[in-house]
Amino acid sequence: MKLWIERLGSLKLTVVLLLVVGVVLAVGTIFESLRGAEAARAVYYAPWFFALEGLFGLNLLAALIVRWPRNRWRIGFALTHTSMLLILIGAMMTVMFKVEGRLPIWEGQSSDVVFQGDKEGDMPPLTLPFKVRLDAFEIDTYQGTQRPAMFRSRVVVEEPGGTERPGVIQMNQPLTHGGFTFFQSSYQIQGGREMTILSVAKDPGQTVVFIGYTLLVIGMIVVFFTRLAQQRMNDALLAEAEAKASGKPGNGRLAGASAVLLFGLATGLLVAPVPAEAALVPEAGQIEALAAVPVQFDGRTMPFETQARNVVWTVTRKRCWPGVKPVAMVAGWVIDPQGWQNEPIVRVRADVAALAGLPSGTRYASFRDLVSRPALIEALRAAEARARNEEKGPKLDEHLVELSDRLTTLQAYFRGEMLRIEPAADPNAAWGAVRPPSAAALLAAVEQIRGRAPAHYPTREAIARELRYTRADTTQLAWWLLVPAALAAGFTLTRDRTWLLWIARLGIVAGFAVMTWGIAQRWLVAGRIPASNMYESMLFLAWGVGLFAVISLLLGNRILIFNSAAMSAVAMLLLDRLPMDPFIHPMQPVLSGTPWLAIHVPIIMVSYATLAIVTLFAHVVVAVEIFAPHRREMARRWSQLAYWYIHVGSILLIAGILTGSIWAASSWGRYWGWDPKEVWSLVAFLAYMAILHARFDKQIEDFGVAVGSIAAFWMILMTYLGVNYVLAAGLHSYGFGSSNLVTIMAVIALVEVAFLGAGWIAVRRRLRAA
Repeated sequence: MKLWIERLGSLKLTVVLLLVVGVVLAVGTIFESLRGAEAARAVYYAPWFFALEGLFGLNLLAALIVRWPRNRWRIGFALTHTSMLLILIGAMMTVMFKVEGRLPIWEGQSSDVVFQGDKEGDMPPLTLPFKVRLDAFEIDTYQGTQRPAMFRSRVVVEEPGGTERPGVIQMNQPLTHGGFTFFQSSYQIQGGREMTILSVAKDPGQTVVFIGYTLLVIGMIVVFFTRLAQQRMNDALLAEAEAKASGKPGNGRLAGASAVLLFGLATGLLVAPVPAEAALVPEAGQIEALAAVPVQFDGRTMPFETQARNVVWTVTRKRCWPGVKPVAMVAGWVIDPQGWQNEPIVRVRADVAALAGLPSGTRYASFRDLVSRPALIEALRAAEARARNEEKGPKLDEHLVELSDRLTTLQAYFRGEMLRIEPAADPNAAWGAVRPPSAAALLAAVEQIRGRAPAHYPTREAIARELRYTRADTTQLAWWLLVPAALAAGFTLTRDRTWLLWIARLGIVAGFAVMTWGIAQRWLVAGRIPASNMYESMLFLAWGVGLFAVISLLLGNRILIFNSAAMSAVAMLLLDRLPMDPFIHPMQPVLSGTPWLAIHVPIIMVSYATLAIVTLFAHVVVAVEIFAPHRREMARRWSQLAYWYIHVGSILLIAGILTGSIWAASSWGRYWGWDPKEVWSLVAFLAYMAILHARFDKQIEDFGVAVGSIAAFWMILMTYLGVNYVLAAGLHSYGFGSSNLVTIMAVIALVEVAFLGAGWIAVRRRLRAA
């Protein structure tokens, strides 16, 4: 019996199970992309997958029996493995005993019938022991738009005995009564009547799972510090031997190559397009005054300069049209629509240009030229109809809908519908639009408005604050500071150069300060944490790497200083130069009114940043095996750094999963919904756990840790990018593999495989020679 328990609790079986479960979960997301959510759930709820989870639970239990802590060094082990058992037990309780459904109620009516299952008729309805009455359903919108900012239900819980309990249910603010929790899910409006749709949940396993998650985070922290303490004890015992064996840190050739690559990337992205002629624009002396004009746009008030930057990006896909400032360009659309209709400023994709019959190589066309082509207009209408009906169309549809948005935007400005400067008495109402004959007339109108403006009219200080933020261009300024800092750090890896060290230190601190100021200012301008879209999440990713660069200065580790500074510089450079929407937009209701957005996103992005640094270390380890095998001692130190950073990154990753689960539970009543993004985050966590367990059991060494780290980071990339752009699973997708990012990731993956293959061959040759 003891032998069987030892075999069942072996670390080799643990590693195999971690990898197998991860592969099955990944396959499930691919099934969802190809065949829909039901196909994925057929995998996740299959009896054989439950059996696999059961085997994993037995492995955990056997490991606890075999390695139960007999001293303080194994307390963390006991916490982590006990927590995993609790998570599995809680998840099974959820599967077996959870009650979940939808409660639709018309305004003014009561109901106690909960429809279970994804579709009506899947399961028999559940009758609640009380009724819920909808007294009022309210929709808050962003000012001047019909876009929902929040929706809420004012309800009364009616007990059979006549007792009533009033309450309010809105996104991220559920109501619990009688063991059931009610969440604001959706709504319908028919014939002027309003219906709320509440999600109803009763989950006895949720608390158990959250206890398990919390213990897992605590246990991993204990394991990290325990092993760190053990490592320091060993280092103290072997200090003299280590001093003799260690060489100077770094590799001059590799550092120089990295510095040249970083410089090439920075200069290669600075190529600017050739300026084009423009139609009528305001005089140069009027542009600064026009920039500070308060306007209402995209659900909030802002300086006209912010609006102009936004719409120039929408129409041209450039941050600034060559030779014309955004303010001058957009003001020109309003005061000289006829002239600007003939300017080739509308970005057109190659496939759309071919469909429209435009000359080969056309990238920009005029508004008048495009709207005068019947075949193109017919294709635009068909693509819009498919998009409205949520029908899956060809890849061309995405580009057609994109062009339709640009043409519609331009048309609204040409008609004078978008320059909204006349404030309404109601702070939430739409402002009045004007179409002045000249810039001077517009500025005169603004001065008259200021004299009679309501209390909610933006102050000059608020407008000035946003202008400072947009003009500071903190993403560009940050990488301008960080690129020289990274180059200086790279050239100090092999020898002491005091002046270069000071350049690196000052550049890192200044770059991080700029990033921090930029995020703080964006937070103030938006009135919320900047974490609601891809651009803002990348801000936190770059900030997280910058934070590690600053910490590395305190630690004095030159390798870490160079790598974190270089990665932070590259992240900010890409954020500045890649065609990403950098503007502040209204948040979806599910993101509003919750503290978990401000907790979950920074934690998860800092975890990605940490694991990205691990990946850079791993590439250096493999590169040393291929190009500089005599530097293997340096590679060993980099591998050790990677190992410790995997610990830190994994702790942050599981903490991010925990906070995300709590957020989901407070919003929808589900701490786990098998969404592809959360599934891939779990796959990534399992991959890193497999690396740590294999390394602890000596199944892999430095090279194995490096290869595993590179492969595991691809799971992070799938979580962050692949789910959205490769799998394209979701309501507004264009199908599997429709994004250009698929091709880019595939090419990089092939290069990565070739790189790792070369490293493996180098290691095999070395072992045979030995």
